[in-house]
Amino acid sequence: MIEGDQVLMSGNEAIARGAIEAGIRFCASYPGTPSTEITEYIMKTSDRRDIHAEWSTNEKVALEASTAASWAGLPALCPMKSLGLNVAADFLLNVNLSGTGDGGLVIVVCDDPRGHSSSNEQDSRFYSKAAHLPLLEPSSCQQAKDIMPYAFEISKRYEIPVIVRSTTRLSHTRAIVELGEVPDIEIESAHDIPSNLYNVPRPDFKHKQLLAKLDDIKEDFEKSRFNKLDSSDKRVRILASGITNRYSEEAMRKLDLEDIEILSITTTFPLPGKSVLKALDSATHVLFAEEGQPFTEENVAVLFAKRKNRTVPELHGKIDGVIERYGELNVDKVAHALSRITGCEFRPVPPEFEERAQKSRELLLDRPPTFCPGCGHRAVYWAIKKAKQRFDKPVVVTGDIGCYSMGIFYDSSLDTMQAMGSSIGTASGLGQLSRFGFDQKVIAVAGDSTFFHACLPGLVNARNKNADLTFIVIDNNTTAMTGFQPSPSSHIQRGETFSVDIENIARAALPDYIDIGIASDIPATTDLIHENLTRDGLKIIIVKAVCRLAEREDSKAERPKVYIDADSCIGENCKLCMTQFGCLAIEWNEEEDHSEIENHLCVRCGDCIVVCPHDAIRRG
Repeated sequence: MIEGDQVLMSGNEAIARGAIEAGIRFCASYPGTPSTEITEYIMKTSDRRDIHAEWSTNEKVALEASTAASWAGLPALCPMKSLGLNVAADFLLNVNLSGTGDGGLVIVVCDDPRGHSSSNEQDSRFYSKAAHLPLLEPSSCQQAKDIMPYAFEISKRYEIPVIVRSTTRLSHTRAIVELGEVPDIEIESAHDIPSNLYNVPRPDFKHKQLLAKLDDIKEDFEKSRFNKLDSSDKRVRILASGITNRYSEEAMRKLDLEDIEILSITTTFPLPGKSVLKALDSATHVLFAEEGQPFTEENVAVLFAKRKNRTVPELHGKIDGVIERYGELNVDKVAHALSRITGCEFRPVPPEFEERAQKSRELLLDRPPTFCPGCGHRAVYWAIKKAKQRFDKPVVVTGDIGCYSMGIFYDSSLDTMQAMGSSIGTASGLGQLSRFGFDQKVIAVAGDSTFFHACLPGLVNARNKNADLTFIVIDNNTTAMTGFQPSPSSHIQRGETFSVDIENIARAALPDYIDIGIASDIPATTDLIHENLTRDGLKIIIVKAVCRLAEREDSKAERPKVYIDADSCIGENCKLCMTQFGCLAIEWNEEEDHSEIENHLCVRCGDCIVVCPHDAIRRG
């Protein structure tokens, strides 16, 4: 692909292409939806373009590694999802003061309004305010590409990180993007890093310097070509940022409104106040369309509050409740807000359409998220369930972030699920409460990638404090939930990277007991978990599992088919394989009153065979 080509790209691909056009030489990231595709796109051509691209152990490490490259004069990109910025925040709120050198560092954070693929709903823009770092919010795939060289230009000029914020709809939408030139830049070899890359003994001086940079950046933003803040005589104006520009345009078409102006703000922090106030000067009503919290709305309200003896327009958005403060924005929500402001009538769909839609919704089955057919995590949770039934005391199971999060929906197998590494951290706390009368055993569950991402400090704490818990690490040899990126322990590594064995690391923590299990051997795994529940101290069970999606297709063909013997199945009186084990490849035959295997879904793992109490599930 060359300059001038028009290519269908997702927002994430456009961001990656823009970074390549900006001449990056280093990219470090940790996979997390909706940001993963940015790094994957760069990895596809990294060897050809001489770019170092890596999946780091976690987002903080990724940001630290990227910053180091920038210190050495290499333009560096660090994409991550919203929750990842929480992990990296400790470093971010130090390097903002000490600086990033002359290489240039851009952090792309992808927020997930409504939490489609996240455990929370977070507006990461407040990190830019907390860290006093410039923030850019592109509104389209084309702008997502075009803004990246601009972001690097700012970072290099002021030697601080620049944050580019995307949201799920922009990251995953697809549109035609006109490509720019990939510069044939002869990057000099990495040079020595600058001196004094620390903030002590007077971080307040560094803070003062950063605030001065921010003032200069604000002046740059007043002239930015990425904002559309033209003066207008329209009575009502929308101030939109990010993808909400597109929502606003469509809402106006839907309502057939003309006497409204859409203003677009891309440089949302620091806010170019003079341009914004000038653009809103004669308006009577301003609607703020933005994903997340009223970030821009509050900043503009402060600008108006500082003006004396001037008429202030009515400000509408999330503060006055015209737009709700939770969930994801869409065209209908913007249109509804406009109808409340202007008094025009708005019906999302004709009444007869809504009636038909409601009838259609009633036909849908209530189906929670679940594991893939043959997933080893299902087998482990089944073993935990059986071990808990066999044990004579209550058991708390603390969960973590990954495919095994589905345990929440699998017979409520998990009692907690918060953040990466929280399974062992919370278990470490519960495992020390016996002196206060807490007499429940504790199981913590995590996966291989999460083990390295954030579990190691919790594991060391559990050992150090002698917590009583069983830590189950389900090792399926990949970061499956985000698309099979390698974890540090994966057998197949990229380039010259080195596989790090979980068992060796776990043994170094000096647990009282450590065992290795096989997920597909459910009876043995059940015995192993039960045996460890009867023990006191720190116990670690590493369960080897296979991700059936990552498994080669011909591996399935090598195993004999699984089928249900209709004569042995007792039908309606049992249904355990469907209602409790719950593999998607097992369905119910209403006419013949027995379960049956859907061969097009079945991966022939055979996990269900031991589950049937009537030996009705067989191979052959």
